Amino acid sequence: MPYKFLTSQEADHFLTHGWLKVPNAIMLEYIDAWMVDFWVRTGGDEHDQTTWKDEYQHLPHHRQVRHDQFCPEAWEKISDICGGEERIHPERERWIGDNFIVNFGSEARSKSQFETSPKEKKGWHVDNDWYRQFLDSSGTALTIIHCFTDIPAHGGGTWLCEDGIAGIVQHLYDHPEGLDPGLTTGDMCNDIVQSCEEFTSVVAKKGDVFILHGLLPHVASFNYLHYARVVTNPHVTLKEPYNLNRPDGDYSLLEQVILRGLDRQSVPEYEPTRDRMYWYPRNWTFKEAKIRDELDAMIAVAKAKGLDEKAVDSIWLKGEQARKDFDERNGLLLPVHEEAGLQLSQHKL
Repeated sequence: MPYKFLTSQEADHFLTHGWLKVPNAIMLEYIDAWMVDFWVRTGGDEHDQTTWKDEYQHLPHHRQVRHDQFCPEAWEKISDICGGEERIHPERERWIGDNFIVNFGSEARSKSQFETSPKEKKGWHVDNDWYRQFLDSSGTALTIIHCFTDIPAHGGGTWLCEDGIAGIVQHLYDHPEGLDPGLTTGDMCNDIVQSCEEFTSVVAKKGDVFILHGLLPHVASFNYLHYARVVTNPHVTLKEPYNLNRPDGDYSLLEQVILRGLDRQSVPEYEPTRDRMYWYPRNWTFKEAKIRDELDAMIAVAKAKGLDEKAVDSIWLKGEQARKDFDERNGLLLPVHEEAGLQLSQHKL
């Protein structure tokens, strides 16, 4: 498959490592505009580390723009990796927001020894909290890391397990019944990572974008530098499942990574044995619970400046249609997976 925007070196890197870095790809205007009330939302004082309440936080959205508008150069490369923009879902995961993932570290962490082996970490995973996952599922075709701050070495950059993809795709091949989020994924990634040796830690400058294959195992790392590391982790969703049996062999890079992990040219025999299912995203609930407190803080700051709440830039203050649009774009109209339930509290590092 020819590429419009990827170089051959970039395509080879993604195929062999499962990820690609695009430096300085985020439009600076969004970083500046969205970070302006970061400390208001988190409730801390930028200059007083004792006020940084929680080491690790996932925040909700207040703003969203189209992904291609947010980081045009990275989006072009994303489109190539997916086999063309026409394969990407037009709404689901097409909107990028300020739902920051914050890793402050802590004073105690800054005085401790650096972790020596990422294998020891718990929480290795591939992102999926809303659909039954099969080998050919493309709900999380890509996981994206948008860097709103610099990420120095030992500063909380995500760990990536490059040779873990093979174990993940083999597990999915061996389980055509599929895996339900919160139920059957369990310790799959943690177990697979124990036999792996190829690890990379994200090191970045503000504005960098990392594009990860959706089946690349990754895990949060500790921030030993005790600063505000801020990223978002949106995804790219395709319209249709992967085709792992193309007669012409013209596979997208996403499909090539899967076949490479299986050491196969195609898998014509693979068929899911259960229905494809899609649910309300499990991880949204604990983030949604933070919205009211964040809004109150943002409104209070506006009023202290002599402004009213209309000056606060938040989708939650823009009326019913804005909320409806947000719900549709983020799968919040789908049914809850009753057996798996919802994630009601912030998970820890």
